[in-house]
Amino acid sequence: MSVVKRCLTASLVSLLLATLIPAGTASAACYSPNRAERKFASLINTARTSVTNLRLDPELSKAAKVHAREMVRANSLYHTPSDTLRRRVTNWSTLGENVGVGGGVTSLHQAFMNSPAHRDNILYSSFRHVGVGVIKKDGRMWVTVIFEARSDPGSPLC
Repeated sequence: MSVVKRCLTASLVSLLLATLIPAGTASAACYSPNRAERKFASLINTARTSVTNLRLDPELSKAAKVHAREMVRANSLYHTPSDTLRRRVTNWSTLGENVGVGGGVTSLHQAFMNSPAHRDNILYSSFRHVGVGVIKKDGRMWVTVIFEARSDPGSPLC
């Protein structure tokens, strides 16, 4: 079965489940974190020694992956414009975003931790969810990390 067909099938199943299962309990269709994305989430949670761990959220991760892909296409590092981020992430109360480009997960995470603003996002105690999108191209790793404080963030993206 093709990826598109699987995604459409998963979306239809999710819509069906959404009518049967209370909001917030169905898993997001069309998203599975890659190894680098899981590693970023793990390093972020390791750094959060004095605050609650973040849950790797599939909806936020889809939005993060879209932005990482856009940066690769533009070959430019930039934050998601506020109006665009508001359209991509729904059900939010407080959002934060880290973006980076570099050689790998460990070096990028260390760069985030060495930057006061990025470190503040990682350690902000009100954040409960994280979405990570990683794209590798031409030996470089592009990453977008979205942080959210609400109990059930969401996204219309698939």
